[in-house]
Amino acid sequence: MEKFEHGGQVYDADGKAGDWLDFSANINPLGLSEKVRAALAENLAGVVNYPDPAAVELKAAICARYAVKPENLVLLNGAAEFFYLYLNATRPRRVVIPVPSFSEYERAARAAGADVEYFYLKAEKKFALDVEKIPAADCVILGRPNNPTGTLPTLDEIQALAEKSCVLVDESFIDFLPVESARRLVSEKILVVQSLTKIFAIPGLRLGFAVVEEKLAARLNLAKDVWNVNFLAQKAGVAALADEEYLAETLSWLAAEREFFLTRLKKLRGVEVVGGAANFVLVRLERAPEVLEELRRRKILVRSCANFAGLDERFLRVAVRSRAENLRLLENLEAIL
Repeated sequence: MEKFEHGGQVYDADGKAGDWLDFSANINPLGLSEKVRAALAENLAGVVNYPDPAAVELKAAICARYAVKPENLVLLNGAAEFFYLYLNATRPRRVVIPVPSFSEYERAARAAGADVEYFYLKAEKKFALDVEKIPAADCVILGRPNNPTGTLPTLDEIQALAEKSCVLVDESFIDFLPVESARRLVSEKILVVQSLTKIFAIPGLRLGFAVVEEKLAARLNLAKDVWNVNFLAQKAGVAALADEEYLAETLSWLAAEREFFLTRLKKLRGVEVVGGAANFVLVRLERAPEVLEELRRRKILVRSCANFAGLDERFLRVAVRSRAENLRLLENLEAIL
């Protein structure tokens, strides 16, 4: 398994998507909201024009939804773009990453020429941060909630880290949880990035944003491609952010389905739930490589965590999907185990 390989690998050697039941990518299983679908259809003809480089409508929608100021915004072609944009623009010498975590943090840091140091979190301690022991660095990168462990650094922990390092907080899954964002902490030492592709099920469009200190926002906006957010992504984002019904349905679905899914997973022989949050679960089982391959033969994908620093081939990350899809996975797991 390649070091920086991700979930969601549904494509064959010819680049065509196969008929997979995909639990390897943590995307909202409610799919496109009807408002987003309608916005895409209504605006399809507009792709003959360049996107609005100022993204006026999208910025207004984000500011209204998340109570942020436009001068603090950096619009993104997916949250992952920010790691490359920020690290290449600022060129930190030393980056500390509590692991296990999203591999693009390391990939982007190394691409910017930084020295990367892991700070290993322990499963027996529920992958909790030990803020006092995390070494000082030019930049510390945290997931909140962290992928794949599900740990949720507190706002106090983030502020404590910012006393000795710049802290980049990745809140790509925060909309799945009824918790306060770290956006209100944004300063010269604290940056927050958020994905919109996961919560609104539009990973193929790529959309995200960062909230940073005003001068840094101006610098980064000059450093990025002026058309980095395409026309349809802008229109989809405006429609999605206004769809309160879809967001409420998502939180209602997740609260019930996650509890059901966890309860059933814990009853399976040899399966230990060790982490996860939002719409994903981290499990450990000794037969994980065998289970992974048998599920693939049954056209079901789950995420091997063998290439996460701090984990090994015994760990699997599994998305929470619809009841029918979850039952299919659970029944197949039970048969295999």
